[in-house]
Amino acid sequence: MPEEDFHENHYTDFMLRYLIRLADNGAEMDVTLNVSGTTISGRLIGNVTYMEEVKRRLKSEDSALEEKMENFLDKMMHKFAKHTDADEYETGYIHLRNAKIVDSKRVVPIRGNLWRGKASDVNGFSFGSIEVKQEEQDRFK
Repeated sequence: MPEEDFHENHYTDFMLRYLIRLADNGAEMDVTLNVSGTTISGRLIGNVTYMEEVKRRLKSEDSALEEKMENFLDKMMHKFAKHTDADEYETGYIHLRNAKIVDSKRVVPIRGNLWRGKASDVNGFSFGSIEVKQEEQDRFK
């Protein structure tokens, strides 16, 4: 197997890419991201876990559409599971559970609480999730 140069991709932080790989292999952790000036906080999860959760939450009154979406997600999960074992495979996306947008006045949960974004759009990150105490939230009302 060729030795990998983690600094080769100049568009994505090599450490963030490594954390995404860890998540793709089952290691979840809380992170806070800065994406084009927006702060997003949540639990870093792998791509297969993300697809499983999307599938579980996806319900439609149109059974044909729901079946097509489930088939698509099953194929994607199979593809991701197959390629996750290959060390050189990267999706280029980051996935969060319990995602929330943080601004100067409040924490805004994302409806459905799943978030997916391009790893190359992340300007910075830190470990841990931002939590605002209720009394702090009340102060800005």
